Amino acid sequence: MKWVLRIGSGLLGAVLVFVIVLAGWWAAATQLGWRDMPAGPAPARSEVYDPRFDAAGEAAVAALERMRGAHGVPGATAAVSLDGELVWAGAVGWSDLEAETPMTPDAIMRIGSTSKAMTSTVLARLADAGALAITDTVADHAAPLNPDWGPLQLYRLMSHTAGFPGYEENTDFPDSIDTLRMRGSYASVEQGLSLVDESAMLHGHGAAYHYSSFDVNVAAWTAVEATQTSFPDLLRASIREPLNLETPLPGDHGAPHPDQSVFYEIRGGDQVRVWPRTDVSQRWPGGGLVSRSRDLVVIAGAWLKDDFIAPDTRALFWTPVTLNDGSVNPENYAIGWRVGVNTTRFGEDRPTPWAHHGGVSRGAMSWLVVYPDLGLSVAVNINTNTAEFGDFASAEPEITRAFAEAAGRAPG
Repeated sequence: MKWVLRIGSGLLGAVLVFVIVLAGWWAAATQLGWRDMPAGPAPARSEVYDPRFDAAGEAAVAALERMRGAHGVPGATAAVSLDGELVWAGAVGWSDLEAETPMTPDAIMRIGSTSKAMTSTVLARLADAGALAITDTVADHAAPLNPDWGPLQLYRLMSHTAGFPGYEENTDFPDSIDTLRMRGSYASVEQGLSLVDESAMLHGHGAAYHYSSFDVNVAAWTAVEATQTSFPDLLRASIREPLNLETPLPGDHGAPHPDQSVFYEIRGGDQVRVWPRTDVSQRWPGGGLVSRSRDLVVIAGAWLKDDFIAPDTRALFWTPVTLNDGSVNPENYAIGWRVGVNTTRFGEDRPTPWAHHGGVSRGAMSWLVVYPDLGLSVAVNINTNTAEFGDFASAEPEITRAFAEAAGRAPG
């Protein structure tokens, strides 16, 4: 009995030592790398491409800097297009704190789920070209990686009404761990779908709404199979080449672009450190693209051009999707965009239609809005995560009002 107790107490002691060492390592690890944000004025840059907007550009930079300072953001960019033409781009803060590199409008950042609006753009262009229809099923173009996927229609996948799980509900174990760790590298959309191809669905086709990225990835993979073109090449052919843009690009695909920002995490409003290594290649269509603010607003503005996206296609893609019971889904989600009427930008007495999408990625956030009746598009991007999405997006209403008034397009 004494021998058993001696072994038990020895084992307990070893466990306690291990726990203490682990706790000490964890405490040390969580403190590594933090540095104070630079004191004093931050770099700022404003590029005005239409002299009508000189004052609006100054107001926009001031709004960006107030947001940056209030929430401890290392760097931010923003841009505005009018009738699809870039009229202003600006930046504040730093792209790389260690190298003391100022943020500029050239900076490229992760755009998280704003990638969904880019994938929607690809599908709209393919629909106009007759390569597919948004009512097509996965099985119309591809041999499904999971038999449950075959009957799913593209518009259901793109509106999160197809029944797909999100990252937290993914039951494809142990691959589901990799969707959260984001360490693995994937060379194609199909490879990324290996992380969810054995997961159970949440509900029947069209029965409910559940926000996900996996469903958008499946829709993009279907487009890849329909066209026999890789997703990176679809982005190039459908968006970048016709609009003469350098982005969006697939994140973590080859060497990083020289203009790509460093990504950070922040704490306490005055400390910052580099975000740990993250690979977003598993989720390009739904959350893994990188882009510039100024390119995003040109893309959003191009949605208003009939020679880029046909009016009937635009109306279809910007109409909220209904569920099987006839009700509109609870987030007013259309096909890769949220749509509706905004009553906060110009007041409740001046409701303004809008289409928009936000994105959160590891060490970056993105916000893209297009106001069709005003011909105005606005993007804001940062190289960190704020506590609340609205913290960083708070700069957009000020920018929107400044440019709408300067253009003589403020409603009412």
